[in-house]
Amino acid sequence: MATEHQKDGTTIGLTKENHEMLVKFKDEKIFHEMMDGYRFAIAYSLNKGVVPQKISGQKVTTFNVGSLDPKKEIANAIVVLNTDLDIGVYKYAERLAESGMTELVKIYNNNNRLDLAKIIAESS
Repeated sequence: MATEHQKDGTTIGLTKENHEMLVKFKDEKIFHEMMDGYRFAIAYSLNKGVVPQKISGQKVTTFNVGSLDPKKEIANAIVVLNTDLDIGVYKYAERLAESGMTELVKIYNNNNRLDLAKIIAESS
């Protein structure tokens, strides 16, 4: 019998719009790597208690889950915080990343910058 991780698929991404903003955040050196920004978006959503919706629109598949979460730390955090998941954990992570990126883009657009230190301080 396949585990949730196995049924989940091996790649995840973002909508085209959020993917483009993630590239921009990397280019502007807000994040060292796109994967760092993706992980931050997941953490941001988890911290805010977001219940992410299904992603509508075309997605750009970007990351292999084995590279994104080699030690299964993201998966374990999601499972611990969401014991009643009805979808695969990485599909849920993808939705969290999409929701988180949407909020980070709003912050960026409102302030013409993304101050990670301030976001982290406000999240504590």
